[in-house]
Formats: sequence, structure tokens, C-alpha cells
Amino acid sequence: MRQLPDTTRSDGYSETPDETGDIAAAFTRKDHYQELISRADTVPITRLFKQYGIRLDEYNKKIACPFKAHKGGRETTPSFYFYPETNSFYCFGCHIGGKNAHGCSFVAEMDRITRVQAAHKVLELFAEDVDEDNVYDQSNFSEKLAIMMDFSNAVHEFYQTFSSEEAGVYIEVACKKYDALSLKHKNLDNEALRSVVKQLKDYINLYKP
Repeated sequence: MRQLPDTTRSDGYSETPDETGDIAAAFTRKDHYQELISRADTVPITRLFKQYGIRLDEYNKKIACPFKAHKGGRETTPSFYFYPETNSFYCFGCHIGGKNAHGCSFVAEMDRITRVQAAHKVLELFAEDVDEDNVYDQSNFSEKLAIMMDFSNAVHEFYQTFSSEEAGVYIEVACKKYDALSLKHKNLDNEALRSVVKQLKDYINLYKP
């Protein structure tokens, strides 16, 4: 079988365009969306194939790409592969999918919706097929939320204390560092996150107008 690339499309977690909001609240939403997607992604993707009239299983693993974005839905070459061992898919023609592309990615592409919306749809149709043993682990999230709130509160307090344009630029640097580290290390454990927040709070406290 051909090697499966990791080129999964990502449309983020938002159901609506990005909005500026509270940092901790944003992370709470993100974690909630991640849980939804993770739960929906445990549903066997063959169930979703069948829902869309697609005949793929562990014996018949390739067909012409079903996505409308691929030659307007008129592709005839069998370039769409199903990978039973990873419950994923990939099209070698339009390069959509990958080893981390599961049910939500498939439904999102078929319906041209976000993965969060796709997760809601999958769970509504196939809630009984969710594999709870493989769902995103939310253990210790309360502690993680408290750490994120600590940083968020430090930022809010800074804004209340300093209102100059220079101060705004200074705190923006801290927020960008936080975002960059969170993006680079998505799976930071609580101790690592706490260390990051402490360093950034120390940076914030060094400000002198």
C-alpha cells in the first residue's frame, strides 16, 4: 500500500470567525471543541462512508475521489484511499486527508463545513458508535484552566494599571509569546504550562512606564 502522507487540512476549532476574547475562555472553547472532534473521530469512518453512499471497507480500499473540490466532483481515477488500520483517508489526487484525517475531516470536506460542525453531525447520527476509551483525555483540565486563568488575570490587571500605547505594545509581546508557545507545544502538561505562565508573569512585572 502506498505511504500515507500527513497533510490533513485544518480549519481550526471555531464555528465562527475568530473573535478577540478572554484568553482562558478561548482555551476553554478550544478544549471543548477538541473533545467533540475527538469523540466523533472514534466513530468508524466506514459508517460515514455508507452514510454518503460510498462503498469502502477493509477489502475495497480505493475509489475515485468523492470530494466536489476535486475536479468539480467528476474525478474518475481511483485516487481516494481508505486506511482501516488508522481509521483515516487520503486522496493522492487532491491531497486531502492524512494519517490524522478521520470522520470529522471527511464530513467537513463532503459538506464544506467546519470540523466542529462536522463533529456535531457525526455525534448526532452515530453517538452509539463512539469509542469512549479513545476519546480525548480531559483529566486535570480544571487545573489547566486555573493556570490559564492566572495568566489571563495578570494580563487584565496590567491593562487596568497601564493604559499607554507603549504599555499596550509591551503586554502584546507577552500575549504573543504565550500564543506561540501554546501553538508550538499543544500538549504541554500542567507543570510545563505553569512554568511558562510564571516566566511570562515575571516578564509582565518587569514593565516600567
